Amino acid sequence: MLCDIARNLGDEQLERIKTLEQDLGLTIVAFSCRSLEPQREERLRKAMDELGPVLRAEPAPADETQLDRIRSAEEAMGLSLVAVQS
Repeated sequence: MLCDIARNLGDEQLERIKTLEQDLGLTIVAFSCRSLEPQREERLRKAMDELGPVLRAEPAPADETQLDRIRSAEEAMGLSLVAVQS
């Protein structure tokens, strides 16, 4: 699976993420993910291992209510959302 920072988000998606950030008091990073063919997946994994992690941010401690709201937004928008401490 390949995930990168979500681009070209619509106004509604951006507003939903901003509202979620304000309501939860967390910073939310949105990722767009897609599956790759197994051979490409393996090549990408090897290349990423050589590069090391790109995004270095501590995950935010979240309670179950916050996680439920984040999961709900993920499902509605088709994105992976990560809450980080800012």
